[in-house]
Amino acid sequence: MAKITRPNKPLADVNVLPQKDGSNEIVACFMPDPDIVCGGEGESKAIIALDASKSIKNMFGFGGAFGGNPNFVEMVARKLGSILCDITKNGKVSMMYWALGPGGDQVKQIGEFDQAGCATADISGQSLNWGTGTKLLPPLKYIIDTFAKGSDFTMGVIITDGIIEDEEDCMKYCMQIGKELAAGKRKELKLVLIGVGSDVDQEQLESFDDMFEGTALENDVDIWSHGIAAHMKDEDDIIGVLFGELMSEEKEVASSGSILDGAGNEIKSFSDGLPGKFRFILPKGETVFTVHTPNGEVTQDISEVLGTT
Repeated sequence: MAKITRPNKPLADVNVLPQKDGSNEIVACFMPDPDIVCGGEGESKAIIALDASKSIKNMFGFGGAFGGNPNFVEMVARKLGSILCDITKNGKVSMMYWALGPGGDQVKQIGEFDQAGCATADISGQSLNWGTGTKLLPPLKYIIDTFAKGSDFTMGVIITDGIIEDEEDCMKYCMQIGKELAAGKRKELKLVLIGVGSDVDQEQLESFDDMFEGTALENDVDIWSHGIAAHMKDEDDIIGVLFGELMSEEKEVASSGSILDGAGNEIKSFSDGLPGKFRFILPKGETVFTVHTPNGEVTQDISEVLGTT
């Protein structure tokens, strides 16, 4: 599989899978649209929370036999931030550190950035009091009780490389938040927990994702999504996890749609609704496709990855 480096907006992720007959299967998804998640009117906010426990220090560029390791956390945060700016009404995203200090229960704000600011945001980790534990409840409370104030839709993207030590406390807190959401006392909220590396407990992340299953809130509340990325070095993997969790084949983004080849011929139709994540076969020899909807269209060239897979 090969990924398009910078998909044309509003496409967020475009993957190309070569087929034996020379055609290519395309798997793509859209960015979440703030007009969709907010009903077209309200405010929307997004925040990225970066694990700052000692175990992730090397990924900030510290350590190594000769020093000077790449700062993969900064690279990922800048790229994620730039993308998330497109789903907020003010075109900005906030960033914070969590799991700081003794016991890993402290948080620290980094700042708010627009797309230009994301490109140069200082996420160096300099002078941080690296955490000796990984406590998720403090950043959760900040995101939900402080950051989300005044927002009709709030997205929090939380990145961790370890085991969350206060799972039970987080579950109790989120269950109460779920009850308040179901009762209409809070605005819409989505949290995406991205585990990076081999030390992440996948079952634990799944338990957050599934916490409302089997409860009275099962059909009314869905706060969490989660995903696993192999390594912080792979920015595209992490971004794919994020949008793969947010956009699915069940989430409709347009009342109808169709996929056209480079000559304008229809190769797939979505007459009953265009999903946020979709797939189709692009015939042999074709290097361009267009997604057409009643609201507009976007054309994507895939030639950058052809012959490299």
